[in-house]
Amino acid sequence: MNLRYPKNVHFECQRCAKCCGDGSHRGRNILLLEPEVKQISEATGSRPLSFASHSSSVQPYRYRMKKRGGKCVFLYGKACRIYKTRPLICNFYPFSLKRCNNGYKFEVSQECPGIGLGRALKESDFKEMFEKARKILQSS
Repeated sequence: MNLRYPKNVHFECQRCAKCCGDGSHRGRNILLLEPEVKQISEATGSRPLSFASHSSSVQPYRYRMKKRGGKCVFLYGKACRIYKTRPLICNFYPFSLKRCNNGYKFEVSQECPGIGLGRALKESDFKEMFEKARKILQSS
């Protein structure tokens, strides 16, 4: 299996929470897999449709996180109330995983202020992220 990823990229989360809501130039969609919705529901005691809405536009994501004031419903100030059970898309940000013809490719969002800071990510970091994705996708 072919896994491509950005080389020589440095990243350190700045805890700014810009990834948790709409930006000045575009809206953000926090897409959810069905197992993630179940996990968040169990962790919070909330019914799935109280924090997520159905989405069929981007497979394999079947839900979209609801927002309040343009921000994720689980964001309070700059803190995530579901950090330990946050969705894969949040866990990966500012990286996203795309399927391509001959495998998978990680892309990076240059909008994130943490890009260019901190340590250089290694191949093992991307392989670890890919394993997380593979496990959750197998359960959906």
